[in-house]
Amino acid sequence: MAEPNRGSHSRCSIAGGLLVLAVLTSGCGSSLSEPSALPTPFATPTPPAPPRVALISIDGLRPDALTEVNTPNILALAQRGSYTFAAQTVFPSTTLPSHTSMLTGLEPSAHGITFDEYRDSFQLAAPTVFSLVRLAGKRAVMVVGKDKLRQLAAAGSTDSYTCATRGDVDVVNEAVALLPLGFDLLFVHLPQVDLTGHASGWMSPEYLAQLHKTDEAVGRLVALLPPGATVILTADHGGQHKSHGTNDSIDMTIPWIIAGPRVAHHGPLTRAVRTVDTALTLLSLLSVPAPVGATGKLVSEAFEAR
Repeated sequence: MAEPNRGSHSRCSIAGGLLVLAVLTSGCGSSLSEPSALPTPFATPTPPAPPRVALISIDGLRPDALTEVNTPNILALAQRGSYTFAAQTVFPSTTLPSHTSMLTGLEPSAHGITFDEYRDSFQLAAPTVFSLVRLAGKRAVMVVGKDKLRQLAAAGSTDSYTCATRGDVDVVNEAVALLPLGFDLLFVHLPQVDLTGHASGWMSPEYLAQLHKTDEAVGRLVALLPPGATVILTADHGGQHKSHGTNDSIDMTIPWIIAGPRVAHHGPLTRAVRTVDTALTLLSLLSVPAPVGATGKLVSEAFEAR
C-alpha cells in the first residue's frame, strides 16, 4: 500500500481518529498500538453427563448382618441415599429365580424360571433390563460370580458378559477393568457371602467375616464408578443355618439401597419394596420404557423430597 501523503488533511484524519479512540476508551490509557480488551464471551454450559446405573447384588445377604459386622461402605451408601432393610424377594427364594425377577420385573410364575441351575434347554422369553437397555441404544454390561446367571444373558442381550469364578475380589477386578469402556447399565453379582453361608452357616463368624471383605470390594467398586452414577445395592435372598429357598421371612427379606444424584429422599423408605421393583426403578432412571406385563413398580419414594 502507498504511504499516505503528510499534508494537513492526513494530519486532521489522524487527530480525529485519536479523538474518537480517546472517547471510546474513556481515558483508560489505551494507545494505537494497544487495542482495548475484547468482551469475554459467555461460557458454553457443560452438558449433563448421561445417566448411568450400577446394580450390585450381594448373593445371600441378610440385612440384619449389616449391623452385626463392620460394613462401612455399604452403610455409607445407605446413609447418602434411600434404603430399606425389609425389602422382599420372590418365592422360591433362590439365586436364579430371584435374580430373574430382579432383572425382568416379573414374578417367577411369569418369567418361568423356578429352577436354580443353568439349563441349555430353557430360553428366557421375557425381556431383561439388559435387552431393553440395548434396544434403547444404550450399553449394558454384566459381571457375575456364578455361571448359572448366564441364563439371563441371551445372545445379543448384553454388550459384555463376564463370569469371574474366583470370588468377590475377582468379580470387582473384572468390573473395574471394563469401566473405561463405559456403560449405561452395569450389573455386578458378588457370590461369596452366599457361598460362605452354605459352607459355614448364615450369621456364622465365617459368614460375617466374608461380609466384611465383600464390603471392602463394594467400596472399591463404588469409588471407581463414574461421577454421578446411581448405585442400587440389594440381594437375591437371605438364608438361615446352611440353606435358603423357603418362604420364611428370614429367607425372603433382603436389603435394598439406592444412592445417586436424583435420589431426593435420604433415609429409610417407609413403603414396601420388592425385588421386582428393581427393574422398573433402574429402567426409569435410564429413561427406558418398562416391559409390558411387569408387576414391579418404580420405588418413587426415593425420588420424593421431604
